[in-house]
Amino acid sequence: MNKKLKDILYILFCMKINPSKYIDIYRKMGAGANEYFLKNEDRNKYWQPGLDAPAHQRPPEDKQYDRILQGIEKGHFKAAYIGGDGYPPGLESIFLPPPVLFFKGREMADTFNIAVVGSRKCTKYGIEAAAYISRSLSAKGINIISGLASGIDSVAHREAIKEKGGTIAVMGSGPDIIYPPENSGLYDKILNNGTIITEFLPGTPPLRKNFPVRNRIISGISRGVIIIEAGKRSGALITGEIALSQNREVFAVPGSIFSSSSRGCHRLIQSGAKLVEGIDDILEEFQYIFKSHKTKEDGRDGPIERLSKDVRAELSSGDAMIYNNIGYRAISIDALSMKCAIPVKDLINTLSLLEMEEFIAEGPSNHYKRID
Repeated sequence: MNKKLKDILYILFCMKINPSKYIDIYRKMGAGANEYFLKNEDRNKYWQPGLDAPAHQRPPEDKQYDRILQGIEKGHFKAAYIGGDGYPPGLESIFLPPPVLFFKGREMADTFNIAVVGSRKCTKYGIEAAAYISRSLSAKGINIISGLASGIDSVAHREAIKEKGGTIAVMGSGPDIIYPPENSGLYDKILNNGTIITEFLPGTPPLRKNFPVRNRIISGISRGVIIIEAGKRSGALITGEIALSQNREVFAVPGSIFSSSSRGCHRLIQSGAKLVEGIDDILEEFQYIFKSHKTKEDGRDGPIERLSKDVRAELSSGDAMIYNNIGYRAISIDALSMKCAIPVKDLINTLSLLEMEEFIAEGPSNHYKRID
């Protein structure tokens, strides 16, 4: 095992150095922080009985240290420390970054990350918005970050792992404690195309106080944060506010003025968050990395991702253009007509074809949306 990792674990869990104290010295001394704590004149103030003592004579902190080392050595989880390989680079600059992160799944590479968070009690609209945004961004190689909570978070993870970008779940419990329990299946799937990370020790239960703390990590490892449905006092709103304080890009998906689930998003928009109608609204903030996502056919901002190869192969260019302007959020036939610059009467045959092929579905009042 890496000696620097063992040293920092010993400093934190045997010497009981407060993480904020460690970070303060790390920011002054960098890689010399470990040596400072292991050799400074106040060492006896922190030091525990030697690790060579019989197990029954050793304090709980030493036993905890042993359990962490054994967990890493047996492959139950991994650890990354600040300043070391695998530690998310954007995280170092936030207020009180965790000295150590525990993780499972794929290594935490220097990926382009965007967070998608929202209400646990989401509406059908929120689910559709989260699914479209998360899957579309992941298809472009963007890593989707969220908190493994029920509702919007779960949708974001589930859709992101279907594409190449994958996902990172930031937990408010130890890496071995799945919360909520019903997400155990999703937890396993994330390990196949993503990462589970936490600053909390193995065995740490999902205490309520842990979740606001972990939100700074969700935004800290992300280039931007997208809020989809958030009440006035929701955790997602807290994440958005933290992201603003961390100088991250903040985006919010608007909702109904009659829905309490939208008030937090609208408040963020009033505070300067960017309103999101499609993924172009997100990608254009990172033009130095991503090309414009505008549709070639009409030059307008495309509210949905490009056609899949299967769909493209089955449609003519004209029909594909119409399909390309139908998103996961239902659009009226009149709005579609204006968007495509095609009379309503000329749209009907194509819409019928797309519906028969189960590419789209018709809803109330001549509204259409994607199925795939």
